[in-house]
Amino acid sequence: MATCSTVMRNGVRCTSPVAAGSTASMCEHHERMARLMAMAPKKTTTPPTSATAFPLTSATTLVHPPPAASLAASGPLPVYVPTESFSDFLKVSFPGEVKAASLNCVLEVSPREALSGTLIVTNYRLRFEPAAHKHDRIYHPTIQEAITPGLPTACVSKLSYPQVATSFDKTASMPTQVVVHFRNCRTWTLRGNVQELMLTLNRLVFVDSIMSLFAFAKHNVASSDHGHHLYNLHQDFEDMGIHFCLPDCLFRITDLNRAYGLCPTSPPLLVVPARMTDAQVSAVAAFRSKARMPICCYVHSANTASLWRCAQPKRGVFNAQSSDDEHMLLLIGQTNRINQKVWIVDCRPELNARANNLTGGGTESSSIRHATVSFMNIANIHAMRESFEAMRQLFLYPSADADLHWHARVEDTKWLYHVRLVLSASIQSAQAIHETAQTVVVHCSDGWDRTGQICALTQMLLDPKYRTLEGFMHVIEKEWIKVGHKFDDRVGPGKPETDEQSPVFLQFLDCVWQLHRQYPTYFEFTGVALCCIAFHVTSGRFGTFLGNCDRERQAFATRTPSLWSFVLDHRAQFLNPFYRPYDRAAHDGEAGALLPPLSLVLRRVVLWDDMYCAVPPCGNVTRPPEMAPSSFHVAKTASEDLEMALAAARHVQK
Repeated sequence: MATCSTVMRNGVRCTSPVAAGSTASMCEHHERMARLMAMAPKKTTTPPTSATAFPLTSATTLVHPPPAASLAASGPLPVYVPTESFSDFLKVSFPGEVKAASLNCVLEVSPREALSGTLIVTNYRLRFEPAAHKHDRIYHPTIQEAITPGLPTACVSKLSYPQVATSFDKTASMPTQVVVHFRNCRTWTLRGNVQELMLTLNRLVFVDSIMSLFAFAKHNVASSDHGHHLYNLHQDFEDMGIHFCLPDCLFRITDLNRAYGLCPTSPPLLVVPARMTDAQVSAVAAFRSKARMPICCYVHSANTASLWRCAQPKRGVFNAQSSDDEHMLLLIGQTNRINQKVWIVDCRPELNARANNLTGGGTESSSIRHATVSFMNIANIHAMRESFEAMRQLFLYPSADADLHWHARVEDTKWLYHVRLVLSASIQSAQAIHETAQTVVVHCSDGWDRTGQICALTQMLLDPKYRTLEGFMHVIEKEWIKVGHKFDDRVGPGKPETDEQSPVFLQFLDCVWQLHRQYPTYFEFTGVALCCIAFHVTSGRFGTFLGNCDRERQAFATRTPSLWSFVLDHRAQFLNPFYRPYDRAAHDGEAGALLPPLSLVLRRVVLWDDMYCAVPPCGNVTRPPEMAPSSFHVAKTASEDLEMALAAARHVQK
């Protein structure tokens, strides 16, 4: 295969493969840089026109990395302390973070509000330093977030360059600003030397290899408490009452995939019916898309109904059948001691599922007497991406008309409609397992997007263990990380937007937040924990959500820190003071399922403001009145705040 002919700045020739259709023998990255160089305006003695009255000196300063001794660890949660000069970078840096470039520019929030300063680009984030700082000034929330703590470079989804006609040549156009779009619905508009901004940001923001992310930084120490190995399969099933060592156990663990030879995207240990042989397991894997055969996720401790996940069968245009696959569905039903009927939950719309026959896929045959199939009508990753992009446009281009019809405009994006569909399928699956003791098999096309959403939410509804902080991390490990959700393709930290990217995991967190908002006493963690996880999925700071499958992530475990270690180290910040632990003994051994009326949940679905609208369109224009320090006491934790509120209520009652 031909390789790129570009010689990089370190004198080494690029070894990336040549992009398809390239006429310049370049890889995709260097071909994109060449196009930007050709599009960028040439340097002139006349400075670029600025939309603000701030004086601006265009300059780019490349900063050498400071010595390792200067990078003292400042703690896992560095606090930004404003200074008059804004020059002490090391006080606000993370361990392993080094400055790569600084550019003079103007950060513009609106045509009437902008701030002159310096854009700091490090190997982890983008941060803005105002040229002149006043302690009593209240900045716009977007500017305040840009000042501290900034946003990760891996979170940048794309750079756009709006062009306007110049006064010298009405037919020619040139970029006058750089718009930085982040994956978390944030947007920065930068003005100044557009050519320098374009080239520097494209060179430092987008990476050629996942190894260039901050998670692999030299001084970004890896986890010391095995956060990458948090989930234990044997312990998880023992908590469900399944003991694989017992002779009458209806399930067993097969290590047929221990070297990832059976299915590269599945975990090495798979739970299957005890009466299935390894030869039958291999035959079923050959009949399922991507070799993702049915594996057990959860067993109801009271009625032995279970939850399984897999990919679509490879039936094709000739409606092929597999006796081993049908036999496995029969054995799956027989693991249930009460109801041996299997309900197959196909997440896709029926038309899409039938159309997949033309590409070698399809759905289960209706002639299988011990199984029934239902379609949940959840759209594919492309529809989710388009819906999320439509929602982002509402925040990017606000208008008075949109504000007057805000809820209608949000509904028009269909994002909340898709959230309701996922919640509906999950609640129906949980009700089938808990109330009718029916075994459920969930799949979509390849079994790593919509399937993960339904299986994880179903377990959280059924078992209070997964509604604790540690249990929530376990279910994410089990249904997203171990079973091969393609985080690198779907999220793509450090990569520009592609057709394979889709906010599938973010939508799952949105569904969890909807349940948490409606039933806060059922969850040990808070919405802050959900926002933290959503943020670091795209930040590139931890290795937890890197790679496309468990095999890739295992290779990263010893070289990157774990998000779960970070969360556990700061556990108190994510605990819900309103949580009421479920006492199974006090409820006669009942499982503690959360099964609210479906219509009630769907009607109360709203926009996740803390995630999508965390930066409001404008801030308070006046400083709030200051109180004497001795006149009040500030609670340090949510629990202390709750205790103070209860004490105040008792005082009023007296």
